[in-house]
Amino acid sequence: MLAESRIVPALESMFSVVDVPPVPMASILNRAAIAAPANSRRVPPYARLAYIAAAAAALAFAIVPKASIAVIERIVVDSYSAAYRVMGWTPPPSPPKPLADKTSAEAHASEATSLAAARSKVAFALVPPAGLPSDAVLVAIRVMPVLSYDTATRVWSKDSPALQFEYRRPGGRAFEIMAEKDDPRTGPPSKFVYEAQDMPGGKVALAKRAHFAWTNGDQLTSMTADGVTPAEITAIRSAMNGRPVVHHPTETVVKQIYLR
Repeated sequence: MLAESRIVPALESMFSVVDVPPVPMASILNRAAIAAPANSRRVPPYARLAYIAAAAAALAFAIVPKASIAVIERIVVDSYSAAYRVMGWTPPPSPPKPLADKTSAEAHASEATSLAAARSKVAFALVPPAGLPSDAVLVAIRVMPVLSYDTATRVWSKDSPALQFEYRRPGGRAFEIMAEKDDPRTGPPSKFVYEAQDMPGGKVALAKRAHFAWTNGDQLTSMTADGVTPAEITAIRSAMNGRPVVHHPTETVVKQIYLR
Protein backbone atom coordinates (compact mmCIF):
# COMPACT_ATOMS: atom_id res chain seq x y z
CA MET A 1 0.00 0.00 0.00
CA LEU A 2 1.36 3.44 -0.94
CA ALA A 3 1.84 6.07 1.72
CA GLU A 4 -0.06 9.36 1.34
CA SER A 5 3.24 11.17 0.70
CA ARG A 6 3.64 9.05 -2.47
CA ILE A 7 -0.02 8.96 -3.51
CA VAL A 8 -0.46 12.75 -3.76
CA PRO A 9 2.56 13.39 -6.07
CA ALA A 10 1.51 10.39 -8.19
CA LEU A 11 -2.02 11.76 -8.61
CA GLU A 12 -0.72 15.26 -9.40
CA SER A 13 1.57 13.82 -12.06
CA MET A 14 -1.26 11.78 -13.57
CA PHE A 15 -3.72 14.69 -13.69
CA SER A 16 -1.13 17.10 -15.11
CA VAL A 17 -0.97 15.21 -18.41
CA VAL A 18 -4.74 14.88 -18.88
CA ASP A 19 -5.88 17.02 -21.81
CA VAL A 20 -8.72 19.05 -20.27
CA PRO A 21 -9.97 22.29 -21.86
CA PRO A 22 -9.61 25.45 -19.73
CA VAL A 23 -12.51 26.20 -17.37
CA PRO A 24 -14.46 29.29 -18.63
CA MET A 25 -14.34 30.97 -15.21
CA ALA A 26 -15.39 34.44 -16.43
CA SER A 27 -18.57 33.01 -17.93
CA ILE A 28 -19.19 30.82 -14.89
CA LEU A 29 -18.88 33.71 -12.44
CA ASN A 30 -21.14 35.93 -14.55
CA ARG A 31 -23.83 33.21 -14.56
CA ALA A 32 -23.33 32.60 -10.84
CA ALA A 33 -24.61 36.07 -10.06
CA ILE A 34 -28.12 35.05 -11.19
CA ALA A 35 -28.06 31.30 -10.61
CA ALA A 36 -29.04 31.11 -6.92
CA PRO A 37 -32.26 29.21 -6.09
CA ALA A 38 -35.31 31.44 -5.84
CA ASN A 39 -35.76 30.67 -2.15
CA SER A 40 -32.18 31.51 -1.15
CA ARG A 41 -30.17 34.67 -0.64
CA ARG A 42 -27.21 34.99 -2.96
CA VAL A 43 -24.19 36.72 -1.45
CA PRO A 44 -21.61 38.54 -3.57
CA PRO A 45 -19.06 36.27 -5.31
CA TYR A 46 -16.22 36.99 -2.92
CA ALA A 47 -16.36 38.38 0.60
CA ARG A 48 -13.91 38.58 3.46
CA LEU A 49 -15.78 38.13 6.73
CA ALA A 50 -14.91 37.56 10.38
CA TYR A 51 -17.26 35.00 11.83
CA ILE A 52 -15.21 31.77 11.72
CA ALA A 53 -13.31 31.49 15.02
CA ALA A 54 -12.98 35.30 15.10
CA ALA A 55 -11.21 35.21 11.70
CA ALA A 56 -12.21 36.60 8.31
CA ALA A 57 -13.55 34.10 5.75
CA ALA A 58 -13.10 34.39 1.99
CA LEU A 59 -16.01 32.96 -0.01
CA ALA A 60 -15.92 32.11 -3.71
CA PHE A 61 -19.06 30.91 -5.47
CA ALA A 62 -19.32 29.05 -8.78
CA ILE A 63 -22.00 26.87 -10.40
CA VAL A 64 -19.75 23.98 -11.40
CA PRO A 65 -17.39 22.08 -9.12
CA LYS A 66 -13.63 22.16 -9.72
CA ALA A 67 -12.38 18.66 -8.92
CA SER A 68 -9.07 18.90 -7.12
CA ILE A 69 -7.04 16.94 -4.60
CA ALA A 70 -6.59 20.31 -2.87
CA VAL A 71 -10.15 20.05 -1.53
CA ILE A 72 -9.95 19.46 2.22
CA GLU A 73 -13.62 18.63 2.76
CA ARG A 74 -16.88 18.39 0.79
CA ILE A 75 -20.34 18.69 2.30
CA VAL A 76 -23.88 19.07 0.90
CA VAL A 77 -26.43 21.14 2.83
CA ASP A 78 -30.09 21.96 2.24
CA SER A 79 -29.78 25.71 1.69
CA TYR A 80 -27.50 28.73 1.71
CA SER A 81 -28.67 29.44 5.26
CA ALA A 82 -27.33 26.02 6.27
CA ALA A 83 -24.12 26.73 4.32
CA TYR A 84 -23.63 29.94 6.31
CA ARG A 85 -23.95 27.95 9.54
CA VAL A 86 -21.29 25.51 8.35
CA MET A 87 -18.99 28.43 7.60
CA GLY A 88 -19.86 30.13 10.88
CA TRP A 89 -20.83 33.25 8.98
CA THR A 90 -23.62 35.79 9.48
CA PRO A 91 -24.09 37.78 6.23
CA PRO A 92 -24.04 41.56 6.51
CA PRO A 93 -27.04 43.46 5.14
CA SER A 94 -27.09 43.93 1.39
CA PRO A 95 -25.40 47.08 0.05
CA PRO A 96 -27.72 49.93 -1.01
CA LYS A 97 -29.04 49.21 -4.48
CA PRO A 98 -27.55 52.29 -6.20
CA LEU A 99 -24.09 51.51 -4.81
CA ALA A 100 -24.34 47.78 -5.53
CA ASP A 101 -25.71 48.35 -9.05
CA LYS A 102 -22.90 50.79 -9.85
CA THR A 103 -20.27 48.40 -8.54
CA SER A 104 -21.77 45.48 -10.44
CA ALA A 105 -21.84 47.49 -13.66
CA GLU A 106 -18.22 48.47 -13.15
CA ALA A 107 -17.32 44.80 -12.58
CA HIS A 108 -18.90 43.78 -15.86
CA ALA A 109 -17.18 46.68 -17.63
CA SER A 110 -13.76 45.75 -16.21
CA GLU A 111 -11.35 44.38 -18.76
CA ALA A 112 -7.90 42.87 -18.56
CA THR A 113 -5.34 45.59 -17.94
CA SER A 114 -1.57 45.90 -18.09
CA LEU A 115 0.72 45.86 -15.09
CA ALA A 116 1.68 49.48 -15.71
CA ALA A 117 -1.96 50.58 -15.91
CA ALA A 118 -2.87 48.51 -12.86
CA ARG A 119 -0.35 50.41 -10.70
CA SER A 120 -2.24 53.64 -11.31
CA LYS A 121 -5.63 52.15 -10.45
CA VAL A 122 -4.96 50.90 -6.91
CA ALA A 123 -4.32 52.72 -3.61
CA PHE A 124 -1.34 50.63 -2.53
CA ALA A 125 2.25 50.15 -3.69
CA LEU A 126 1.86 47.18 -6.03
CA VAL A 127 4.26 44.28 -5.56
CA PRO A 128 3.67 41.94 -8.53
CA PRO A 129 3.73 38.14 -8.11
CA ALA A 130 7.12 36.41 -8.21
CA GLY A 131 8.47 32.89 -7.78
CA LEU A 132 5.70 31.39 -9.90
CA PRO A 133 5.77 27.77 -11.12
CA SER A 134 7.79 27.55 -14.34
CA ASP A 135 4.78 26.33 -16.34
CA ALA A 136 2.44 29.16 -15.19
CA VAL A 137 1.33 31.61 -17.91
CA LEU A 138 -0.25 34.96 -17.07
CA VAL A 139 -3.69 35.15 -18.69
CA ALA A 140 -4.98 38.48 -17.40
CA ILE A 141 -4.75 41.17 -14.76
CA ARG A 142 -8.15 42.47 -13.68
CA VAL A 143 -9.21 45.43 -11.57
CA MET A 144 -11.90 44.30 -9.12
CA PRO A 145 -14.37 46.76 -7.53
CA VAL A 146 -14.58 46.60 -3.72
CA LEU A 147 -17.28 47.64 -1.25
CA SER A 148 -16.75 47.96 2.52
CA TYR A 149 -19.28 47.60 5.32
CA ASP A 150 -18.52 49.29 8.65
CA THR A 151 -20.02 47.08 11.37
CA ALA A 152 -20.12 49.98 13.86
CA THR A 153 -21.84 52.60 11.69
CA ARG A 154 -23.62 49.99 9.52
CA VAL A 155 -22.70 51.97 6.42
CA TRP A 156 -21.56 50.64 3.04
CA SER A 157 -19.02 52.59 0.98
CA LYS A 158 -16.88 52.18 -2.11
CA ASP A 159 -13.31 51.12 -1.30
CA SER A 160 -9.97 50.91 -3.07
CA PRO A 161 -10.07 48.42 -5.98
CA ALA A 162 -8.28 45.08 -5.81
CA LEU A 163 -6.27 43.29 -8.51
CA GLN A 164 -6.62 39.70 -9.62
CA PHE A 165 -3.74 38.01 -11.46
CA GLU A 166 -4.99 35.00 -13.44
CA TYR A 167 -2.65 32.17 -14.46
CA ARG A 168 -3.05 29.03 -16.56
CA ARG A 169 -1.07 25.81 -16.33
CA PRO A 170 -0.90 22.61 -18.42
CA GLY A 171 -3.64 20.04 -17.93
CA GLY A 172 -6.44 22.61 -17.65
CA ARG A 173 -5.18 23.88 -14.29
CA ALA A 174 -5.50 27.53 -13.30
CA PHE A 175 -4.99 29.71 -10.26
CA GLU A 176 -5.36 33.32 -9.15
CA ILE A 177 -3.40 35.71 -6.96
CA MET A 178 -5.36 38.52 -5.31
CA ALA A 179 -3.71 41.81 -4.34
CA GLU A 180 -5.58 44.45 -2.37
CA LYS A 181 -4.97 47.29 0.06
CA ASP A 182 -4.15 45.85 3.48
CA ASP A 183 -6.78 46.81 6.04
CA PRO A 184 -6.25 45.55 9.64
CA ARG A 185 -9.90 46.31 10.40
CA THR A 186 -10.96 43.24 8.41
CA GLY A 187 -9.58 40.95 11.11
CA PRO A 188 -7.20 37.99 10.71
CA PRO A 189 -7.37 36.29 7.28
CA SER A 190 -9.04 32.90 7.09
CA LYS A 191 -7.02 29.70 6.72
CA PHE A 192 -9.75 28.29 4.45
CA VAL A 193 -12.17 29.30 1.69
CA TYR A 194 -15.46 27.67 0.78
CA GLU A 195 -16.60 27.12 -2.80
CA ALA A 196 -20.37 26.74 -3.20
CA GLN A 197 -22.09 24.82 -5.99
CA ASP A 198 -25.84 25.10 -6.62
CA MET A 199 -27.48 21.66 -6.58
CA PRO A 200 -30.96 20.40 -7.59
CA GLY A 201 -33.72 21.14 -5.12
CA GLY A 202 -31.98 24.20 -3.70
CA LYS A 203 -29.22 22.19 -2.05
CA VAL A 204 -25.70 23.61 -1.86
CA ALA A 205 -22.43 21.67 -2.14
CA LEU A 206 -19.48 23.17 -0.27
CA ALA A 207 -15.81 22.49 -1.03
CA LYS A 208 -13.31 23.63 1.61
CA ARG A 209 -9.80 24.63 0.45
CA ALA A 210 -6.66 25.93 2.14
CA HIS A 211 -6.16 29.69 1.91
CA PHE A 212 -2.93 31.67 2.33
CA ALA A 213 -2.31 35.39 2.88
CA TRP A 214 0.65 37.66 3.51
CA THR A 215 1.56 41.32 3.28
CA ASN A 216 3.95 43.24 1.05
CA GLY A 217 4.09 46.70 2.60
CA ASP A 218 0.52 48.04 2.39
CA GLN A 219 -0.53 45.27 -0.02
CA LEU A 220 -2.39 42.18 1.17
CA THR A 221 -1.66 39.21 -1.11
CA SER A 222 -3.77 36.05 -0.98
CA MET A 223 -4.06 32.70 -2.77
CA THR A 224 -6.13 29.52 -2.55
CA ALA A 225 -4.65 26.05 -3.02
CA ASP A 226 -6.44 25.29 -6.27
CA GLY A 227 -4.36 24.70 -9.40
CA VAL A 228 -1.30 25.33 -7.25
CA THR A 229 0.04 23.39 -4.27
CA PRO A 230 0.69 24.76 -0.76
CA ALA A 231 4.43 24.23 -1.35
CA GLU A 232 4.26 26.31 -4.54
CA ILE A 233 2.34 29.04 -2.70
CA THR A 234 5.04 29.07 -0.03
CA ALA A 235 7.66 29.54 -2.76
CA ILE A 236 5.69 32.47 -4.20
CA ARG A 237 5.39 34.11 -0.80
CA SER A 238 9.14 33.67 -0.20
CA ALA A 239 10.04 35.14 -3.61
CA MET A 240 7.77 38.13 -2.92
CA ASN A 241 9.38 38.61 0.51
CA GLY A 242 5.94 38.24 2.08
CA ARG A 243 5.43 39.14 5.74
CA PRO A 244 2.93 37.80 8.30
CA VAL A 245 -0.47 39.51 8.35
CA VAL A 246 -0.93 41.63 11.49
CA HIS A 247 -4.63 42.44 11.91
CA HIS A 248 -6.90 43.29 14.81
CA PRO A 249 -8.24 40.15 16.58
CA THR A 250 -11.82 41.07 15.67
CA GLU A 251 -13.35 42.46 12.51
CA THR A 252 -14.90 45.91 12.27
CA VAL A 253 -15.02 46.18 8.47
CA VAL A 254 -16.36 43.65 5.95
CA LYS A 255 -14.92 43.72 2.42
CA GLN A 256 -16.69 42.50 -0.69
CA ILE A 257 -14.59 42.01 -3.81
CA TYR A 258 -16.64 41.67 -6.99
CA LEU A 259 -15.26 39.05 -9.35
CA ARG A 260 -15.97 39.14 -13.07
